[in-house]
Amino acid sequence: MLEEITLDIDVLKWFVPFSELEGKYLEDALAHIEKQTFNKGDMLFKRGRTPEYRYYLLSGKVDLIDASFNSTSVEAGKENTNAALNAEAPTKYSCIAKSLVSVFKISNDALDRITAWRDSAAFANTADEEIDFSATGEIEVGTLAEEDATDWMSALLQSPLFSRIPLTQVQELFVRFESVPAEKGEVIIKEGEKGDFFYVLASGRARLTNHSQSVDKELEPGTYFGEEALLGDTPRNATISMVEPGELKRLDAENFTALLKAPVLTYVKEEELEKFEQKFKLLDVKMPMEYRLNHFPGSINIPLARLRTRINELAKSTAYIVPDDAGSRADIAAHLLCQMGYDAYILKGKKEEVVD
Repeated sequence: MLEEITLDIDVLKWFVPFSELEGKYLEDALAHIEKQTFNKGDMLFKRGRTPEYRYYLLSGKVDLIDASFNSTSVEAGKENTNAALNAEAPTKYSCIAKSLVSVFKISNDALDRITAWRDSAAFANTADEEIDFSATGEIEVGTLAEEDATDWMSALLQSPLFSRIPLTQVQELFVRFESVPAEKGEVIIKEGEKGDFFYVLASGRARLTNHSQSVDKELEPGTYFGEEALLGDTPRNATISMVEPGELKRLDAENFTALLKAPVLTYVKEEELEKFEQKFKLLDVKMPMEYRLNHFPGSINIPLARLRTRINELAKSTAYIVPDDAGSRADIAAHLLCQMGYDAYILKGKKEEVVD
């Protein structure tokens, strides 16, 4: 007889990484979760594949079988069974039901979006910390060079992030920017909505706020914002509205990816690390519990949610390589590091192993 388990927030929080999520993120996760039942002998997933879903065991027992046909039994509710059965990509094991089992599954895309959304906004809940948001790029905001900041083109090119764009693309970049007038009181981006544009505040003043009321800051001309929601395909983590009339320069998601994301983010493969020319450290930006369960050997852990407040701990003389098993969070972290003048790369995962 299969034990019937009601999957609610309390049950969900027992599993990783849901144990490190809060409120609206857990509710969003529940909306994307599907329960499924398997009979004894059924295969849940096969070794060597990049799975579309992550599976979590609610009840029953399964066997995980590796490439050498060694088998490990996993029983629901036992110690250390709160991780996904297939957290790695490609999967290291085939999974066979040894009894009638109940699981829940969530797509990797949905989980990636939810964790990236949470981690990119989490620092906004730490109201007791003194953070200079404009100086560190907090909540999707970066400040351009102070000198002649109203000359938005010059200011943009003087920032560390934009200095990485090839000169051959600079002219095309500025041609693609669209000028948009903004009225007093107009909401430019709204917390919780999908990201659609990257913005530069060319003139006028705006105000940055968030739902938890832990952030309330005035933005001056020469401020850019909106890149994190585009990098991670996550909802906006703050609201920005105009406090006086002004002008915005904006770049749509397609052009942002082609002209500002692709040229900035650089990828390396695991086999290239031995011949890497710079001194480097592997920087894992997953949540602490995720890191304890699975991380690249030798990596240090600074969760994305804490990276902005701890960025001054990192040496500018060292390159930082972010493993891509953090999904969109790796993109956001590498982009943030580049934005702050660090050399940052993304470590590409192993190729999918095809198993018949």
